[in-house]
Amino acid sequence: MRLDFLLAAVVLIIVGTAGFLVVFAESVLALQGVYQWYPQFVAQQWFIYDELFTIFTFSGLFFGSLTASLILSSTNRTLITGLLCTISGASVSVTSLIAPLAVLWKSVLYYFLPLFLAPLVGTLLFYHAKLIR
Repeated sequence: MRLDFLLAAVVLIIVGTAGFLVVFAESVLALQGVYQWYPQFVAQQWFIYDELFTIFTFSGLFFGSLTASLILSSTNRTLITGLLCTISGASVSVTSLIAPLAVLWKSVLYYFLPLFLAPLVGTLLFYHAKLIR
């Protein structure tokens, strides 16, 4: 396997996983404080989106960590966990676009690039390195 592709893949997967960690921590804090920050009728509108963010970022954090730890083993499990991490990032990006008061540039900058694009490119680099082995 090409070491430079693997190194780039590991870095991108770790960047995505770190992004998932940050958003997961923020979404857990939002779940804990949503009823303290907003009136109940407003909080009920946001609660489902905060739950989705928490679920998708936790799964991205889990699969990103698993991918980063398995990447040197060069197995199909690594590719599958990388794809699951990418799907989690896509889910967070879509949730950020359908949430109330969504702003396109914030969704792209905060969610699409670090949580979807970084794991996608990392997984594709791993797949490419595996092919040219």
